[in-house]
Parts: sequence; structure tokens; C-alpha cells
Amino acid sequence: MALPGVPTYKLFGEKELWPTPEPVHYETIAARSALHDWEITPHSHDGLIQIVFLLSGEARMTFETRSFELQTPCLVMVPARHIHGFRFSPDMVGHIVTLPQALLGELLALSPDLRVAFDSLRYLPLAEGEESVERMRLRFEQFGREYAGHQPGRISMLMAILGLVVVELARAGGATAERASQDRIRQRVERFHMLIEQHFRDWQPVSFYAQRLGVSPQQLNASCRREAGTNAQNLIHERLLLEARRLLAYSDLDVTGIGYSLGFRDPAYFSRFFARHQGLTPTEFRQAFSAAAPSGTAP
Repeated sequence: MALPGVPTYKLFGEKELWPTPEPVHYETIAARSALHDWEITPHSHDGLIQIVFLLSGEARMTFETRSFELQTPCLVMVPARHIHGFRFSPDMVGHIVTLPQALLGELLALSPDLRVAFDSLRYLPLAEGEESVERMRLRFEQFGREYAGHQPGRISMLMAILGLVVVELARAGGATAERASQDRIRQRVERFHMLIEQHFRDWQPVSFYAQRLGVSPQQLNASCRREAGTNAQNLIHERLLLEARRLLAYSDLDVTGIGYSLGFRDPAYFSRFFARHQGLTPTEFRQAFSAAAPSGTAP
């Protein structure tokens, strides 16, 4: 369900895919942020991933309902369908590449074990003055030149440079051969997450999900503990809690309406559920988020 206060864009401020034939889009941070007073307000991208390289300047990021400072220089990878926003200082030097989620499969065709690294937010601070910063600076500058140019093999060069960047991000994210050996369990939990996305408002029991995955509830719980560090029921509750935080932060629905929209029949039970997991009542969370925005830190 799209949140009424959080737009879904192709690029920030645009509903249509970029008008050029390239499978990726590139621009400097200044090119778009300067048009919006250096603030990219919370939004999401359906099916698009963004890789951000910040070389210098100050930056603050909102991801879902958290807000935090970014240490520059750094690399950030924003996964698809997650709410995010940025606030940059006017002296920010940086680059941003937007690519379809499906393109990752092509870039990592020979290293599918690295794909898992791009399922969640990746934030990689880089030590200023080290070789890794200079290497990444040269890659993004070359990417920008190729993107703006018309040399033969231009698309192949763009994909080659982007492949180097995503592999480096994946390595920093801890993707290993050991994770690759867990593919079957990982894929089971990924399918479980997809089913949660479809049914979390329906309050289905764990056995409902296990049946659709072709395993027992005990096997599903064991897979979730091994891959996610918690049981299946907690993952369902975490998704409910995420949606509750989003609605409290970004919608105008009252607390009772939010509870009903998430399948809670008793508003008091919704408040107790939220407070037990979040440590704040829904009203307290909404007040704290409003007081923290735009420059504070949300709970």
C-alpha cells in the first residue's frame, strides 16, 4: 500500500522513467539537489536501486523512520521500495547512479552469491586519503564521462564500471562463500518475506506460510532463525511494526484508523502491541517523529 504522504518516483520528482535509452541513469548530487534546496524529501522507488557516492560535504539520510548523519566520503546503496531521503550541504560533491533492480542479475551473473548483499541498505564509510576513496572517485568520474559521451562501446563501458562498484559494495557488505552455501535456506526465507508482504495485514498463522512454502512450521522457524536470527512470527510482527511506523510518520490517519488498516480489531490491542515492540505508544512515537523532523533523529 502506497503511503499518501510518501510519493513513489522513478527519479526524485519524476513519475516517468528517464527519457534516455541507457539501462541506468547518472547525475551528480548537485544536479538535482540544488533544484530542491539540497533536500530530497522522503520517497521510494519501485523496482529501482540507487548507488550514492559522497566524496565531501555534509549529509543526513532518512531511511524508513530513522534519520542519521552520513560520514563522507562514503558509498550508500538504497534498495528498492524503501522510504528514503537526504539533506545535503550546498558544498556537497557526489554522484548518484540509478539502475533497475533486475540489472543486478546481469551485473552479478557470474557471482550470484553476492546478490544477497543488495537486499538491504548498504552504508560504507571510506577512510579519507586511502586508496579506496581515490579508486572510487576515478570510477565515478569515468562513469560520468562515459555517460555524457558518445564513444563506441559506451554502454559496455558503463556496465563494466558499474560491475566493479557493485562487487566492491557486496564484498564490503559481507557476502561470502559461506552465505552462498545457504542458498536454499536464504531463498526460502526470501519467499517467506514475499508472502509476508502480501498477507501481513491478514494475521495469518505461521502454518499458513509454511504450507505455501512446502515445509513444516518447525522447518520455517529453523530457517528464519538461521538466516534472520529470529523466528517466523517475529518477522511477521516486524513487518506489521514497520508499516505502523510508516503510517504514524507519514500519513494523516489517526491511531485507531492505522490499527484497523493493519488488521487490528481492537485499537487498545494495537497500542499495546506497538508499545511492547517499539517502547513508545503510537501517539508518543508520532509526537517524537514530528519533533525530530527534519533535522533530528527519529526513533
